[in-house]
Amino acid sequence: MEQIQGAKLLAPRFISNWSLPWDNLGMGVKARAVVGLLPLGFVVLASALIAFAARVLGPPYFGTDPAVVAALGVGALATAAVGHATWRNDRIVSVTIVLAAWTLAAYLIVLGLAGLTGASAVVRLAVGGHIPPLTLFVVTGLLARRSLLAGRVSSWPVLVSVGIAGILFGAIFTLAHPGPPFERVSPIFDLPGPVMNAFMSLNFVWLATLLLPPALLIWSRRSDARADPGRLATAAVASFAPVCQILLCTLLGFAVEARGVSHDGGAVILLVGLGAAWPLTAVGYGLAIRGRAAPYTVSTGVLARAGSLVLGLMTAMIAICAGLFVSLGHGIGTTLAITVSVLVVALALRPIAARVLAAVVGEATYPHQPETTSDVASQKVRRDPLRMSALSGREREVLRLLAAGLSNAGIAAELVLSERTIDAHLRSVFGKLELPDSRHDNRRVQAAAIWASESHVPALSSMDRT
Repeated sequence: MEQIQGAKLLAPRFISNWSLPWDNLGMGVKARAVVGLLPLGFVVLASALIAFAARVLGPPYFGTDPAVVAALGVGALATAAVGHATWRNDRIVSVTIVLAAWTLAAYLIVLGLAGLTGASAVVRLAVGGHIPPLTLFVVTGLLARRSLLAGRVSSWPVLVSVGIAGILFGAIFTLAHPGPPFERVSPIFDLPGPVMNAFMSLNFVWLATLLLPPALLIWSRRSDARADPGRLATAAVASFAPVCQILLCTLLGFAVEARGVSHDGGAVILLVGLGAAWPLTAVGYGLAIRGRAAPYTVSTGVLARAGSLVLGLMTAMIAICAGLFVSLGHGIGTTLAITVSVLVVALALRPIAARVLAAVVGEATYPHQPETTSDVASQKVRRDPLRMSALSGREREVLRLLAAGLSNAGIAAELVLSERTIDAHLRSVFGKLELPDSRHDNRRVQAAAIWASESHVPALSSMDRT
């Protein structure tokens, strides 16, 4: 009896000690990520074994290539890890990123089973298996935009992109003629050529939806003063990764037509790119939505370099595609045509890329021009911007209400936020306005004075406001 009573006394202490690490917020995130990655890890391992068996027993094809298995498997795990890491910031975006990781793993299993069994249904799934992960590029970008704009945008682009992707997947599953080594698999419905081409032309409409996230994010950054432009710029740079995927697909199509790359080789490169693009995009979206109550830490210079790299890759792909198109259309030597067209297209797209980068990042990206003595004063003025220019849209709202005489509780009630969030915004405002915490100064009064001087609106008291 004494031993049982002693065990009962020790049990609460043991449980409380065991639960301490899990109560820690950082440990909770890590534990959730580990628990969430374990099932996906088993799926990736099983798919790798299936692909190895298919490589040994079945006909060799791109779906069981070791590079494809490694890229999709590692890409799925890395993407899921990013998705679990963003759980605290936005659960909807986090779930979408994790769902994208599972679509990569499912695509890998389907590719392996198609090579191992050759079953008609599995082969048809493998033909259209790239559609779900690519569609989730669009969905995640649009949901991240909606999150950054605090739900002030419509959800119709998400519904349209998902609807078009579903129709296209159904058309491919029922109408597509799989290529080698699955020539024996026939379509469910063998429609006349013009009708089938009309259905397959929906593929171009679906590819066009991949341009929605970067276009809408750039538009929101330029037009919505209440949003944080740095976070929108980060999301916009991340959303260009699937656009590069489109250009890569086009480039490989031209290369196959030019007999420079085999069909299997082009498919391997495309799938490896898909496995690498998702983690990069997920990291960009995760950086954009993380800690929205805290100051944003990604600098404009980092964004400019990342945007320059992405746009440079896009420009190079467009130029090479143009060179291949010219060489095919007019019979010019491939090397000469590609060289000339790359130079012409790159020079033509350079100002466009610079303007796009300026729209995304929010700073001039043109080459440095020598200054004349008459421009020194104006350049000096431009280098000394207003102190409030560093504030985000939300921080400006908080500062405006502070200048109107509201307390933290009053600001929280006005903006429908918690007082803890308002306190975090004010710490960020004081830091960006370079107002140190001092016993001899009142930072709230100083911040209100800065608002009155730079916004050209006199600070109102709470009595005037009523």
